[in-house]
Amino acid sequence: MAVGQLLALIGVWVAAIASPGPDVVQIARLGVKSRAAGVACAVGIMIGNTGWIAASLLGLSALIQAVPEILAVLQLVGGAYLLWMGIGAVRAGFAARKTTTSDDVAPAAALPTSKALRIGIATNLSNPKAVLFFGAVFAQFVKPGMGWEWMLVILLTLVVIGFAWFVGFALLVDKVSGFLDRYGHVVDVVTGLIFVALALWMIVEGASGLLPG
Repeated sequence: MAVGQLLALIGVWVAAIASPGPDVVQIARLGVKSRAAGVACAVGIMIGNTGWIAASLLGLSALIQAVPEILAVLQLVGGAYLLWMGIGAVRAGFAARKTTTSDDVAPAAALPTSKALRIGIATNLSNPKAVLFFGAVFAQFVKPGMGWEWMLVILLTLVVIGFAWFVGFALLVDKVSGFLDRYGHVVDVVTGLIFVALALWMIVEGASGLLPG
């Protein structure tokens, strides 16, 4: 891999993680509740991303290119889990709305950082953007025989950039948490609806990939 290709990969990576998607939305949703929950979710998301990067460098991207049905299975599994999370977020939003209606000063329920971490990991592993990015786009930059040195450089570079972006975003959300906390139930419902829509799309795409043409 040449330096120019690495810079191109970094550019694609930054564009991928900075664009709105389930990872960013989930950080915003949990960051509204507390800074610790938002940061823990961001760390969880990057743990998931680190797994995707490592697996892709070790051959996952090439395997998906050779056997497209693997991508379809990942879309079905990820879509099913994203649908479950989406429905849960909508239900939590409506439940929080009832609580807020009965007591306007009731604070948002504290979310344990361990749970926020697990939610972050699960969100990323089921994220359709991650599935498609590492299943298709990333494969264009990973070539056989590139050497472990380049693989290590790619891994460390993308992980550092990812941690800086997601944790930084979590801290930024905290700056406006006072305003957002009052409308946290709205964030939950909107997040849930976005997740449900993405999940249905993933399930349809996955099913289409497995069905005979």
